[in-house]
Amino acid sequence: MIEEKEKKEIEESLERICSHRLFATSSTNIKLLRYLVEKAFLGEDIKEFSIGTDLWGKNYGAGNNDGIVRSYVYKLRKKLNEYYNEPDTNEPIIFEIKKGQYNLNFVVNNASRKLDKNKKKSISIPTIYLKISGLVIVGIFIFGFILNHVLNRHARCWESFFEKNARNLVIVSDQFILLEKNQWNELHATMYYEINSFDEYLDYIRKQPERDIRTTDFTLMSQMAPWSVKRLTHWFVTQNSDFNLQLESKLKYDEIRNNNIIFIGQFKTMSNSKSLFLKNSKVFKTYLDGFKYNDGKSEKIYNTRYDRKGKIEYAMVSFTSLSPNTSAFYFVSNNDIGVIATVRNFTDHQWLKAFYKNLPKNTQYFNALYEVQGIQRTDLNCKLVELEILENE
Repeated sequence: MIEEKEKKEIEESLERICSHRLFATSSTNIKLLRYLVEKAFLGEDIKEFSIGTDLWGKNYGAGNNDGIVRSYVYKLRKKLNEYYNEPDTNEPIIFEIKKGQYNLNFVVNNASRKLDKNKKKSISIPTIYLKISGLVIVGIFIFGFILNHVLNRHARCWESFFEKNARNLVIVSDQFILLEKNQWNELHATMYYEINSFDEYLDYIRKQPERDIRTTDFTLMSQMAPWSVKRLTHWFVTQNSDFNLQLESKLKYDEIRNNNIIFIGQFKTMSNSKSLFLKNSKVFKTYLDGFKYNDGKSEKIYNTRYDRKGKIEYAMVSFTSLSPNTSAFYFVSNNDIGVIATVRNFTDHQWLKAFYKNLPKNTQYFNALYEVQGIQRTDLNCKLVELEILENE
């Protein structure tokens, strides 16, 4: 029987293991390890069949045994060994799965306990070393503060996103997918321009009840989504900040009011964001596959086109305020490359520095239209073609 004190140590070790980089990205390893710990606490002698049945479905049995449990246990055992071989790992309890078995054993790490005991002994350090260490720490802190200030002064459009306790939401555009019967009475996936949320679906079928269309449990996103989210994640991590994610098809107005917003994607799939995008612009409107610019003197159309250099696309970066206490960034293009290029540039300190040099002093909000080209969709060339300075709100 495991004592309460030892059980607490095991649970603490379990949480450290599950949050470690070797395990954090593998939900299967975490699920299996937690299951084995739970069964060990209960004192149950577990078999391959019980693991397969509990974790991978009721039909797991001798007739359906495809080796999935053995494979996952082998990988878990290997990951545990890697974890305990890490230089900084010093667990008081070692989780062990012996070869050919499925039960999890807990082994007391006497070396770790001895090390912890020795740590409690007082160590005399000469005062001069303490003073030098203190000066070094202060110097590092000051250098870090100055470096952070220098970098951030060129990223003032991001200030509200990086404030302490800021609430940030990244909205990813996605296409609402429906099921509809064809002429052979077979269901097939389809998309409707007018429907990009469940509320819009309900509104549509109320107006056209004769249409036999049904919702699905999935939506469609393009490749700009993972690329842009990865870039934004790195940008926020370097500023010790974070954000939550939401799909446009599931977005609620309360989420817009209560967060700083970053929208990435196509305007043609917008639902609730449609009424807010470019709402403060006096010159820009969405038009066909691109944008229309009209300053009262001339009108220009910026749509996707082709020339000798290949495909030319347009992307809008709109930085505005949706409420007195929140900011909003919109990276919008109906083509992936436009979103990827603008997100990349606006998360680059040197690029932001050059961008602000061309803006009037004290500019806060703006709408910037970019012409984007890409060789094999990777070497991105992003050129500013129209700029609207918005009044501070």
